[in-house]
Amino acid sequence: MGETDESAEPKRTRTPGDLLNTYILAGIGFSCLIGWELSAVFSPSLVLLDFCDIHEGVMLRIVSILTLAASFAFFIVKQDWIFEHRNKLFTVGSLLALVAVVNTMFNASFEWMPIWVSAIAWGLFGIAQASSMMYWCIFFSLIPTRRTAVTICIGACGGTMLFVFANATGATWLGLLEISLLILGSVGLAAFLSTRIPGESILPVKEYRRSALLTVPSMLSVACHGAVYGFMSILMCSMGPVAALVCGASGLIGSALAFVWGYLGPKVEVDTGIVQRISLPMIMMGLLLFPFADEAGKIVCGCLANVALAHSSVIAWYSTSIDNAEFQLHPVDRFANRQAPSWVGFFLGSIGAYLIVFVFDLSDWAFCLVVVVFALLVITVFSIYGGDESKTKKRLNDLLTSATAVEAVAEEDAADKHVNTFRQRCDRVIDDYELTPREAEVFFLLAKGRNAEYIGKQLVVSSATVKSHIYHIYRKLGINSQQRLMTIVDDETK
Repeated sequence: MGETDESAEPKRTRTPGDLLNTYILAGIGFSCLIGWELSAVFSPSLVLLDFCDIHEGVMLRIVSILTLAASFAFFIVKQDWIFEHRNKLFTVGSLLALVAVVNTMFNASFEWMPIWVSAIAWGLFGIAQASSMMYWCIFFSLIPTRRTAVTICIGACGGTMLFVFANATGATWLGLLEISLLILGSVGLAAFLSTRIPGESILPVKEYRRSALLTVPSMLSVACHGAVYGFMSILMCSMGPVAALVCGASGLIGSALAFVWGYLGPKVEVDTGIVQRISLPMIMMGLLLFPFADEAGKIVCGCLANVALAHSSVIAWYSTSIDNAEFQLHPVDRFANRQAPSWVGFFLGSIGAYLIVFVFDLSDWAFCLVVVVFALLVITVFSIYGGDESKTKKRLNDLLTSATAVEAVAEEDAADKHVNTFRQRCDRVIDDYELTPREAEVFFLLAKGRNAEYIGKQLVVSSATVKSHIYHIYRKLGINSQQRLMTIVDDETK
């Protein structure tokens, strides 16, 4: 029984070579995505909109945010069609971002370019941003989840550094070249890696589960996160390129903190609601102190909010992708339903910041009042919502732990042997080693990375009972660690 104690350090096993290469390339490609997305977020005072004044730059950025939010709404409506044609649609759609780069080059060379041409270019840029985000989420939703969280976190950290590198040069043409390479790297690697996903591991689109729609309170919570991000990004851009660059670079801290959660993922139960509650104090501190600080203090406040927002955003990225993969959730449906309210909030927050900075001539006290009211609105929404996703997580875990789910997967496998999803790989191992129904329930949770304490609470049994089941499972499989069990599931490809 001693060898089943999960408090002991599990034996480390290597990720198979092909899969490891996939994760490495995915990390590089995701870094490119984050690099040019951050360049877009803070573009009004950086390289991409260097040809116009800050007032016009903010308006063009708002146009791109509007088309970005509209794109996610379109993805929701046409989700099946989008998934079936994803490779061509998102490859072409993502490359539209280069139109904005070309537009900047022309404007830098010919000052007679009308503003409406730039508005069209930035409208296409928004479509490209949504397409690239959706493409990467689909990819992460279709590969084994063993290193997904770590890959996304490392990619976010690397992408933040690439953002700084591309925008800190001070030379417009060099910066545009670097951003173009980030766009091409992101799109090219996403397209290449998508061709390496075995066709038998992808379900027919109608067989993916549709996740429950977000409730109104949770939608408001997601929208508030987006609104704060949009509001603070415009305020930082209005303070000049140094403030925008420093604020964007501060996301490195939030991404690094998300890496800790990703590493601890198999050992602790973390959901987006918990992360939102953790990030709320930093967001509120940044918002409430901003009006009363000097210029340097305002940059610090912007960084505080950005660290919290980057932290929650990265965790939302990998938790969504992992849940999609493990529970056979429709990638387009779930990601678009969660991104649409976020970007609608980003749009509204950006509009609000634009109005109070560039349109209304507010006195200092009036500006303070607006920001405080906005902060109180965000707190109110979070108080109503409570950041509690326990019901959602329980519904997802029930898919893995219920006997009905186990039987359903067995029937699906018998009817369709070519399918190679996480649950079905688990079921084949269960059949091969003749595990009992109760051992199968424990096995599913072990394969998902859960510890004995969590399994006991989930199945409502004592710790001793759980360890007894683990002992029998390990003995049947001829292993002595949970890590080895997870490797067996990941390597089950027959």
